[in-house]
Amino acid sequence: MIKVKSSQKVFTDTETATLTGICLEHLHNLARTRHIGFIVRAAAAAGKQADQWLFTLSDLMVLATLYRRCQH
Repeated sequence: MIKVKSSQKVFTDTETATLTGICLEHLHNLARTRHIGFIVRAAAAAGKQADQWLFTLSDLMVLATLYRRCQH
């Protein structure tokens, strides 16, 4: 069971990985192939584009229900 604050609507990829037990590499692969989550582009200090995955509460529940925790 995952417990989160009711006011929190969006989760970063790091928070999602911690809550679901899925490593970041697998989480990013699942997000790309299963169309879960969305990418936010933020300007980095060097002026380059930086990608950050964000997940909704429903994305989090789908991941927690359908996918196993990583064993490595």
